[in-house]
Amino acid sequence: VSTQSTGGHGHTHGDHSGHGHSHDHGEHGHSHSHEKKVNINVRAAFVHVLGDLVQSIGVLIAAVIIKVQPTWIAADPICTFVFSILVLITTLTILRDALHVLMEGFPRDISYPSLVSDLSSIPGVHKIHSLHVWSLTVDKNALSVHLAIEDKCNPEKTLVYANKMLREKYGIYQTTVQVERWQEIMEDCNSCQVPTF
Repeated sequence: VSTQSTGGHGHTHGDHSGHGHSHDHGEHGHSHSHEKKVNINVRAAFVHVLGDLVQSIGVLIAAVIIKVQPTWIAADPICTFVFSILVLITTLTILRDALHVLMEGFPRDISYPSLVSDLSSIPGVHKIHSLHVWSLTVDKNALSVHLAIEDKCNPEKTLVYANKMLREKYGIYQTTVQVERWQEIMEDCNSCQVPTF
């Protein structure tokens, strides 16, 4: 975790004191039990192979039917259609996940209210705002947030605490956490409000 002193927090509230700013890229050489071992390319390749297998079974079934009943020639296109639908159904989840990543959607395995509650419960944090979480891949998420802390709170300790909590509880290693001093004007600032659910 690296820190640097900056001013402001994206919009003006008047006088600002310095605050910590952290970019945690989570380069770790060890594994954690909460990490998902998912690769969309492997899933797509598996579905492709499975689709070929299913189609071959469909052709075999159609051939047997026509062999037994030569007049049932419609069995071939019917089997092809039915098994093609089965293959299409198996690809829908991959397509859904791919579109979710491309649109940088909110991770499905993370509860937004719980995340807000945990960040707000960090010792010394008076308010959080500008919280953004999005999917980088199907198994990797990113987060950026501003933490408004009390005057007596140590910004470096807050950064370390926040990043550790995000890694261990939510598996988020790509983080940008910005710490600033709490100001009363933040209560009425529309940009400092966190959506409620």
